[in-house]
Amino acid sequence: MDRLDLTRISAEVEKGNLLFANKSLLDSLILPSKIVGREKKAKELVRFLLGYKQGLVVPFVSIFGRSGSGKSTVVKFVCENLDDEDISHAFINLRKGKTVFSCANLILAELGEPSLKSAQGMNLAIEKISDAIELLLKRKKNKSNKQLFILVLDEFDVLFYDKRGKPSDFIYKLLVMEEKLREKGYLICIMSISNNVIADYEIDDRIKSRIGTSEVFFEPYTRQDVLAILKDRAAKAFSQPIDSIVLQYCADQSSDEHRDARRAIDLLRVAAEIAARRGEKISKKHEDAALEKMQKDRVRIMLSSAPYHLKLAAAAIARISYLTEETWHSTSTLYNQYHHITAKETNPLTYRRISELLTELENMGLVISHTSSKGRQGYGTQYKLVVPPEVIGNVCSASDDWWNTIVERKKKHDRGVESQSMFTTRGSKNSPAHFTNQFDSLFNSIKDEDWKKFVVGSE
Repeated sequence: MDRLDLTRISAEVEKGNLLFANKSLLDSLILPSKIVGREKKAKELVRFLLGYKQGLVVPFVSIFGRSGSGKSTVVKFVCENLDDEDISHAFINLRKGKTVFSCANLILAELGEPSLKSAQGMNLAIEKISDAIELLLKRKKNKSNKQLFILVLDEFDVLFYDKRGKPSDFIYKLLVMEEKLREKGYLICIMSISNNVIADYEIDDRIKSRIGTSEVFFEPYTRQDVLAILKDRAAKAFSQPIDSIVLQYCADQSSDEHRDARRAIDLLRVAAEIAARRGEKISKKHEDAALEKMQKDRVRIMLSSAPYHLKLAAAAIARISYLTEETWHSTSTLYNQYHHITAKETNPLTYRRISELLTELENMGLVISHTSSKGRQGYGTQYKLVVPPEVIGNVCSASDDWWNTIVERKKKHDRGVESQSMFTTRGSKNSPAHFTNQFDSLFNSIKDEDWKKFVVGSE
């Protein structure tokens, strides 16, 4: 390649960029100037916060809902756009923290304080957080002496990944810090953002009694909401209007399973980039190509260099999801699958370690989870694959035959079930003899007991 080639390449890229007026608006993480479909949720948040003017504020608000439902966006929008000079806030994404103490350091960093070493202890970290908030509010002190500080902790569930770090104790200390600051006349509200309501996590009763039931649930976007968000972004991001049919198709693709606005925006952006490279007007075929590319590229990039046992954990949930067509799977089910597919010469990991690997898969965006009560047995976590199992199966296959064998076995079973259904519907009286013979031959070769053994991995 010489300079002329580089000039030609640059010209081609610039020509493709003519499709965009402001491409940054297709960044799913950018804070929009307008919130679509979440006015009711914003109103709930504002109601919790503005009580400070009467000297009372809810100490803890649990904001929860599935990924891509607008939780972080709406909270940021409310905090940054409340027309009130007496409200301050700090927004911390805990996803970057691997331990409870590192999460405390993330809070300190956002407040402009230096990080601490773990040997210095959590009590000092809480003290430093309290001092930083107090100093910030003192600088803004007004005549009415009524001020509010909002501490927003996004990806709050990260705290509970660190069992040794005593996440429940950390939350308790934050609440005690709030109470002490309140005694000094400083009103604080902690907002947690997570997939599950905080009450679903393992927290002490002393915490439950302090936080009350201040919750805001973000249900998944409706198909109409996703379409409205895409129309709003597309109107400003592209230099020419995008066909409404294309936007509707993009909304449908994202809504059929996920109803994830972030995913829809990313899909539209990638489709536009593909169309721009081809010098074509964006259409459904570009969105199909974008969807396939996003799924395969993301999985391949994340798992191709992943450790062996992490690949096996991913393969386990892909296998059971594909074979059973069930959506959610318990940790114990996935552990059994993992144990079954682990090579005989390899020592399998412990149940606890596999549970941690499933959490890693969730952090990578390949699965989602929810935790629910199992009565006397405590709490249990279930996982759901959010990408096609075939994509993971092909990436994580130990050999070319592994996933192909699973696919063929599934097809063979499905043919047997379909034939049995046809036979039952027609009735034996009206069925030709040759059909009955064909069915018997096929169905007898696929024994339900064998299929069950194959699925659960006891074969």
